[in-house]
Amino acid sequence: MPEPTSVISKALTLCQPSRSKERRIATVAQEAKALVDSYVSQLNDVVEVVFGGSFAKGTWLPDHADIDIFVKIKPSVGIDKFEQMGRQIGSKALKNFGPKLRYSDHPYVEVIMNKIRVNVVPCYDVEQGNWQSAADRSPFHTQYIRSHFDDEKKRHARLLKKFFKSVGIYGAEISTEGFSGYVSEVLLLKYSTFENVLRAAADWQERQIIAVCDYDSDFIKAFNSPVIIIDPVDSRRNLGSAISPQSVAKFMLAARAFLENPSLEFFKEGKYRRRRRLRNGASRKLLLPNVLVVEFSHEKKSPDIIWGQLKRSINAIAKQLELAHFVVLRSSCVTDETNSAALAFLLESITLPAYTKKKGPEVFRRKDTASFLSNRKSKPLAIWVDREMRMAMLIDRSSRDARKFVGALLLNHHENSGVSKDLIVNKLQIYSGSDRRITKGLAEEVISEVVSTERLIFR
Repeated sequence: MPEPTSVISKALTLCQPSRSKERRIATVAQEAKALVDSYVSQLNDVVEVVFGGSFAKGTWLPDHADIDIFVKIKPSVGIDKFEQMGRQIGSKALKNFGPKLRYSDHPYVEVIMNKIRVNVVPCYDVEQGNWQSAADRSPFHTQYIRSHFDDEKKRHARLLKKFFKSVGIYGAEISTEGFSGYVSEVLLLKYSTFENVLRAAADWQERQIIAVCDYDSDFIKAFNSPVIIIDPVDSRRNLGSAISPQSVAKFMLAARAFLENPSLEFFKEGKYRRRRRLRNGASRKLLLPNVLVVEFSHEKKSPDIIWGQLKRSINAIAKQLELAHFVVLRSSCVTDETNSAALAFLLESITLPAYTKKKGPEVFRRKDTASFLSNRKSKPLAIWVDREMRMAMLIDRSSRDARKFVGALLLNHHENSGVSKDLIVNKLQIYSGSDRRITKGLAEEVISEVVSTERLIFR
């Protein structure tokens, strides 16, 4: 079995951009910034335009190269005008590249130039600590990493990001809830090398604190996340709050898996959901009848908005299924981020028996016993006293088929379902994984999410 060091040495070359790619992204970056500079030169409220993100820090991945351009706006500008400028500057300056409006905490503009994504993001020109918008810290993040990183740390930061991508936990977007590029860089600052990061993560404890700066130990008691990562630019900010418990767990397990069995597979690119799953034909066939699938179309919205609605909705439907006595083992959701989405629920059983037992009070509680016997909507199939001297009755089950239950929930009781009211537009389809001989597209992807094993982690 190869040593981690030898595999890491080979993997480092996989995430190092070629000279031609470096020239290409630099050319696009300078062209985009020149257009933004030209446009804002007529705006009195703009102080400066600067590069940010992984491009500015030299930690971008060859096939994941985004260019972030931050437009610093005077602190005296009100929030409404600030957001208006956030929409206007990128759209006008880069109008020839099909600008699209995106939303995080504030609106920003995204374009694709020569197959490279360029984001034009507004922020306030503030002193450190006097934050007025969520993006104000970003230029300080860039400056901090640039001042603390040498070429070796840049290479290892790229490798860590590639590792996160292969495991499917790279990015702080709501769709992933994983490790952002900046978090990757902070971890490298803390542990110095890629291998050290993995060795540390393999032994993280609950509420692990990771800090490269001084922090107030009393203040962080309020943080509620599996790992607490202190932002060195703002010691009262927890970078770990955006990382889901599942992503933390996957990273810990993937770190252990790599250290125990080092392989270049942990750094190979490709569609994560389709390439990183191990399917067993027999188990898949066994599970498919109990997979509930919900497909529908939705309005085109910002990816963060639609993913947020999907995740809230899938949790709400799972809760309603549990209240109706269906056991939800696993669930997932996917969207093409255009107008189609699919949800999947792996149930213990997609159908339930015709009747169920309702347990009542002990016979010593006279009033409660009388109430139990009188407060029933229909005649029970049977009533008895069990060995614990408690009343019990057998009653008809109101919901027996999960497909019909969810269909009624979404069509007839949508306002009480907990599902985002404007999420489902039309083309609603509800079926089990075995109702159709062939599943494809989003349906196949979401079904695979709930019936497959993640190969990199669980070999």
